[in-house]
Amino acid sequence: MTFSLGITFVFLLYSIFWIEIPGMLFSTMLLQRRFKFSTRLLAGFFIGFIYMAALYLIESLTGLTGIIMFAGPITSAIGIFCYFKNDRPSVFNASEHFRWTYVIIFAFIYIVSMLNFQFKYLFALSGASTQVYHDALFHTGNIVSLSRSFPNTDIRIEGLTFYYHYFYELIFAMCKHIFRIDAFRLYLNGNAIICAFPLTMALVTLGDRIRGVKEVTPLRYFFYCSGLLASGIAMLPLVVVGGRLPVSWLGNHIFSNINAMGLALALTILVIDVLAEIWYDKLAFTNLILLFILSVAATGFKGTTATMLVGITWSVFVIEWIITKNFHIQQLLYNVALTLGFILTYLTVTVGLHPSGANNRSMVVTAEGTLEAGRVGQLFTKLGLDYMAFPWVIIAVILSIICILGPCVITFVAFTVEKFSTLIKEGVIGDIFDWFAIGMVLMGVIGFSAVSVPGLSQGYFVITGAGLLFYCSVKYMIGHRMDFLYRVMHIWFAIGTVLLAVDVVYFCYADVKQNAVYKQEAGERADMVSAETMEAYDWIKENTPEDSVIAVDRLSEKQKDDYRSIFFYASAFAERQCYIEGYDYSDVAEDQVEAKLSMNEKFYSEDVLAVDAAFEVTGVDYLVVTKQEHPDYQVTSQNLKLVFNNSEVMIYKYD
Repeated sequence: MTFSLGITFVFLLYSIFWIEIPGMLFSTMLLQRRFKFSTRLLAGFFIGFIYMAALYLIESLTGLTGIIMFAGPITSAIGIFCYFKNDRPSVFNASEHFRWTYVIIFAFIYIVSMLNFQFKYLFALSGASTQVYHDALFHTGNIVSLSRSFPNTDIRIEGLTFYYHYFYELIFAMCKHIFRIDAFRLYLNGNAIICAFPLTMALVTLGDRIRGVKEVTPLRYFFYCSGLLASGIAMLPLVVVGGRLPVSWLGNHIFSNINAMGLALALTILVIDVLAEIWYDKLAFTNLILLFILSVAATGFKGTTATMLVGITWSVFVIEWIITKNFHIQQLLYNVALTLGFILTYLTVTVGLHPSGANNRSMVVTAEGTLEAGRVGQLFTKLGLDYMAFPWVIIAVILSIICILGPCVITFVAFTVEKFSTLIKEGVIGDIFDWFAIGMVLMGVIGFSAVSVPGLSQGYFVITGAGLLFYCSVKYMIGHRMDFLYRVMHIWFAIGTVLLAVDVVYFCYADVKQNAVYKQEAGERADMVSAETMEAYDWIKENTPEDSVIAVDRLSEKQKDDYRSIFFYASAFAERQCYIEGYDYSDVAEDQVEAKLSMNEKFYSEDVLAVDAAFEVTGVDYLVVTKQEHPDYQVTSQNLKLVFNNSEVMIYKYD
């Protein structure tokens, strides 16, 4: 069983004493006390993470082991000492107090996150076979690689520098580096904590923004804080062809947090809240440091999020300057700080100086990918219309936007029109947070409509700003009580609550269904691995040096509708560098892949000279031979010594 109270407890201690408390120590220096408690706690989490990541980078570059191991407890001790020295100030401001809403939201997200992700793999390692979603395996492999050094090579392609928005994995990697815990189990048991805490604080921040200074009933406040979860934004069956359950694409992403979208959404709310709070403040160097750190975090967790945040901040600055004819130097420097953090992290972590743009990284400026993968495109095709031809493309894009935003698009449009009307007629800008929110939603819509990415990843543009879409929608409802739209949206949120319950029930059903799969024999299925294969991977992890390089012969799950090379089991479970494994998520050029594949075939060649030459040139230490890919394999080189053998896998060591 993969569930472990021990690992969960260790990860919780790590999150508190290596991330949150150190982060809160620096947060008290960078954030003014007037910030909401939830903003300060959320900022503390990301500041603490960046602090530990910076120390880990120093440790990796200098070779001085133990820096982050001791830095967490020492910094936490300093933070606790300062807390008591300052007479134990309350985390709440004078106008704030503890509400059970916070606990309920955290508990709900934590439990649903476990149902959506962790419990799906409860018996994944103890059955007749193992089947894990390839994205989860990809992240597990990244955790393994980053736990040894930051930065490091791509664990699936030997010699390739690893570029990706991998800060999500780096959280787990630093914990593994300190406590030496199995990567997959650490990922499964820690994910719900990383999912629930930042998202809860972000939703509370959003709820307090919606509430303003008014006191409202507990039930209304609970809705302000949690209503996003029942908002119906990005309903999967409505948006994507073939999508059935779960109903909510948004919920599926933020509850599983499998691609860090929960953290991206939380970072978006945090950065916009901070910007709105300090936008008209006098210039303070601490504000610039804070924005730089948050920009680095946003870029490292999700490049999409950081791109939008930098874009909207520059837009608000320039447009307000034109309208008011007042230039504010601090606002310019806020943009500079955000941009510098973005560029630095983008070039050193996310894509590097010379990205290949190959495989799963390709991004094309066109609406075709969004339309052809969606129900709108399917409908136009059935009607015999070319959805990329004028004027149908405009109509199709508008319909796709309505589908992805859901019913909240109605009140968002009304809110936006009202804000622009007030600005034009009265020259009143109003709450600058509103304009940041409107701009982020519009940028998300443009990104979703105008960019095509493999796997429909352009949907992340909308999910990133989903909280701000909800904010605009509810703000309009508050200002127009008892109007027709107010009643309509109340009915919709009631329906959305039912749909949320449907999704939770579906998560439970999917858990039971998936765990039943592990009782089946893998046979020749390429998207599963047998217990014998897992035994071989475990042998490698337990009996080979950590810096070993292995050659493997399974590279693809060979699905009927997906022939991508996305087989990541060996790197994830053997926790060793592969010469080449699944490469479709890696930023590697096609000619490099072809060269690697050609060399990989030589490891299994019948030509002894070719085999020896391949091993000598590449420095590969172990050869993994599966009966599925090489049922008639015969060893040719005398330098290959059999060190492991079962009914499915043979492992040879090259001496």
